[in-house]
Amino acid sequence: MAPAADGRLAILAGLAPLPLLGSVLSVDTQEPWLTCTKWGATYGTVCVPHIVISGDLVFMRILDQEMVVVDSQRIAEALLEKRSRIHSDRPYLATIELYGWSISFAFMGYGDEWRLCRRLFHQTFRSESAVKFRPIQIRRAHEMVVNLVDDPQRYHDHFATFSLSVVMSAAYDYDIGARDDPLVKIVVEALNLSSALLTPETALMLKTFPFCEFNSLR
Repeated sequence: MAPAADGRLAILAGLAPLPLLGSVLSVDTQEPWLTCTKWGATYGTVCVPHIVISGDLVFMRILDQEMVVVDSQRIAEALLEKRSRIHSDRPYLATIELYGWSISFAFMGYGDEWRLCRRLFHQTFRSESAVKFRPIQIRRAHEMVVNLVDDPQRYHDHFATFSLSVVMSAAYDYDIGARDDPLVKIVVEALNLSSALLTPETALMLKTFPFCEFNSLR
């Protein structure tokens, strides 16, 4: 339910959830957006006493996670852009704090600390300021071309070195070696692990079944 303009509660329609599982068995895991579009046409109605607003919001529950699907660009812009201070935020992922990513600006919830980080990020990386990174980008691009010519089979390593070199220099003032830098290997391994652990479905399983935390730390 959601508050209406006059203070009464609006009832968000949606598919009746199953106990514990919610609507998880009804969602197409390969193309979930098609399921949400279908539900938007079928259930997308906001019901307030004497008022019916059709079409654009659908309530659903997947395991322990309740969510509202916005099935309209107009409604999305009205809620998430024009009223972003009220309705927009980062999604809660149970795996973020467990694996040490809670300090990352990318996963930080909206608030005063996030706004400070965003301001500092914008001051450093806006288009006018980013010009100062161009020399190192050009130098690293030349190194990558040489590495690709000398050892084309390891192109993935060369791309990773190039991508991380500018980031590590700007954020940590660390000058990565042209090849086989040990820190590049550590960062790549950490990113690969995080990409598997920080997915919404993994976080949802940990949120629903907290005892999984002990197995994941082994």
